[in-house]
Amino acid sequence: MVELLAPAGQIDSGYAAFSYGADAVYLGLTRFSARAEAENFTPEALTGFVRYAHGLKKKVLVAVNTVFFEDEKPDLIETLQNIREAHADGVIVQDWGTARLIKRYFPELRLHASTQMAVHNRDGAEALRNLGFKRVVLARELTLEEIKDICRVPGIEKEVFIHGALCYCYSGLCLFSSIYAGRSANRGKCVYPCRESFHIEGKNKYVFSMKDMAQSENVLLLEQAGVNALKIEGRKKSPLYVAAVTDYYRSILDGEKNKAVLQDKRDKISCIFSRPTTEFFLKNRKNFNVIDPEIVGHRGLSLGQVKSCNKHGNNRFVSFKTASTVSRYDGIQIDLPAEERPFGFSAETLRINGKNVFEAKAGQTVDVALPEKAPFIPVGATVYLSSSNAVKSAFPYDKPKETDAFTGNIRVAVSVNKSGVTAYACEQTITADGEFSKAKSLETAENAIKNAFSKTGGTGLVLEELTISNPDGLFVPLSVLNDVRRRLYDKARQTLADSAGAHKTAEKENILKRESALSVQAGVEKSFSVKTDDEAFFKALVETENMPVDEIVFMLSPETDLALFELKDAGKIRFALPAIARRWEMQALKQKIDSLIAVGFKKFEIANVWGLNVLKNKNVDFSCDWPVYVANLSAAQAVLETGASFFTVSPETPEPDALFDAFSDKAVAVIYQDPPLFVSESCPYAALEGKCQNCGGNRVENIRSRYGSFVSVMKNCRHFLLGEHSRLKKREMVKAGARLLRAEFMYRHETEEQRTDILRRLIK
Repeated sequence: MVELLAPAGQIDSGYAAFSYGADAVYLGLTRFSARAEAENFTPEALTGFVRYAHGLKKKVLVAVNTVFFEDEKPDLIETLQNIREAHADGVIVQDWGTARLIKRYFPELRLHASTQMAVHNRDGAEALRNLGFKRVVLARELTLEEIKDICRVPGIEKEVFIHGALCYCYSGLCLFSSIYAGRSANRGKCVYPCRESFHIEGKNKYVFSMKDMAQSENVLLLEQAGVNALKIEGRKKSPLYVAAVTDYYRSILDGEKNKAVLQDKRDKISCIFSRPTTEFFLKNRKNFNVIDPEIVGHRGLSLGQVKSCNKHGNNRFVSFKTASTVSRYDGIQIDLPAEERPFGFSAETLRINGKNVFEAKAGQTVDVALPEKAPFIPVGATVYLSSSNAVKSAFPYDKPKETDAFTGNIRVAVSVNKSGVTAYACEQTITADGEFSKAKSLETAENAIKNAFSKTGGTGLVLEELTISNPDGLFVPLSVLNDVRRRLYDKARQTLADSAGAHKTAEKENILKRESALSVQAGVEKSFSVKTDDEAFFKALVETENMPVDEIVFMLSPETDLALFELKDAGKIRFALPAIARRWEMQALKQKIDSLIAVGFKKFEIANVWGLNVLKNKNVDFSCDWPVYVANLSAAQAVLETGASFFTVSPETPEPDALFDAFSDKAVAVIYQDPPLFVSESCPYAALEGKCQNCGGNRVENIRSRYGSFVSVMKNCRHFLLGEHSRLKKREMVKAGARLLRAEFMYRHETEEQRTDILRRLIK
């Protein structure tokens, strides 16, 4: 049976999700979560919530899905310790270093690959399976046929998103927020620059602002395709939203056929939060109806169009025939021409046929009073119900009493004699003096002790074993037994907590010690490599005499003409595999890889986990580009353990010195590059016009937003957004200790002369 997986950005959202049919929830802790600004869970809340979920036979997955930096490793290890102690059912990760720590030191934790790893083909799924992952969250951009193909891979579960916000960029490949706002999407702090207005082709439009995904009945197709888990996005949404969306999809999965019932549930979601929706590329990879270039943000449930705007008494009223019930104090929004957001207000006065009413039913024409300073409202403007008091009360949910998050097993021994009673547990002893009389029977005396010490409620302790010594068959009053139990359990609990804390500290120090010992310090001479996707520039590099370049890296694509490499020095050329290679591109890429190997080329570079599977057993030298994120020593070691000869330091790493110190002969520093701010299958030009512009997939335009000016590049119908200028980081990288230097000439269309001049200056 397919799992319905709901978001829990706060504990109440988790309760709401379970109340309305979620089989599992995913959540984050206060650190290392890709939704860092959600409320999130403390370790104590996590433990209590997992206990509650397991009591319902439901699951809890914890997202530790951000890239971490080396100085954060002690806190990350603590986070993993807390997740293990809470007995969570899985950990969702992006960072290769996090995955390595889990596999080596926390093997009881089940590894799930985050959508931030941008896994989008069956080779990626197979590679993750071989690395020990139990589930992969697939990229949102996939078609149903691609998902079916990946679902044929045995040994690893597949999870897909079915509802919620969409990123413009492939998740995990977005650098815009990091580079231009200093807040990394890969560290859970995205400022959502894709929701900004951009000046493009003489217009200010939201050409990167995605509609929300809503697969609705398509989830049944996904279930039939073999998907194991259907995921709702929304860890920053309210419990009300989580309840409504979970309820909607639970109904579909349970076989609800009544279209009116489903539409009512869908309408309730729209009242709580909704942008315009899309199926994205599930049924059509050329779907252009995925971006809303006109208006951003929540709209609500469409009620109708303004028929008139008139004044009655001191108030102005908008009149419309409502498609749904509207009540006093509900939220109303109205689309305004040339405005980026609808005009919103509270419906404080409603009139029907000139009389004030509390509510207007569907099908009635209602006049709604506008606020005093409302803007001009044109006839024909769309009216939305943006919040509904009736909907707010439609989703009550079970919320248990708070339980103690602490848990620990204890063994208790109780001894009774003529001078008193003594209880022992966890090296603690509690005694109560007294003169006890003979019990009616030994069974009566022992039952009284058993009843008293079995009461562990509120302590988090679990009584594993109770032994009783009462040779004289004495009866101890219940008040005495309860007092002894309370004092003993208080001390036992503290002892267990102290012991667990000491154990965790010792374990953490041991892990840190073992990880620091992994450094591979080796002196190496400086080397310089150049990466390009331009055939003419590649040819110039190869044919220019005395060009001091140690290695040339060329980006392969399905269109690459292999004749370009005939009679070239195979030892000096490395072929880069793209980060994104969809199903329809893979066959051509694999054929080119095999052809190159057959004629003696043995050096390759991967930029996504799928490359590991494609190059497996081919006896080649491969390296890893920056999209295989290495921002900490554990990630570096994890990448090298796959067999990689070297790795490229992540462009988001603030202090790469430790990587260069530890892996001086393995860590490549990019000193000149155009890292794509966005990599997307969604075309901004098609969004503007509502249809393909037949640009042949190759187009370059200058655009701008409040963040600055940018270069928009369409390359084979895939969109790359670049900064106005290339990033030059030679001085800081050399100062940090980098010995392996690289310049990248990708995506941007400079002339050969410009590139050669830049390169000569970089080599100096």
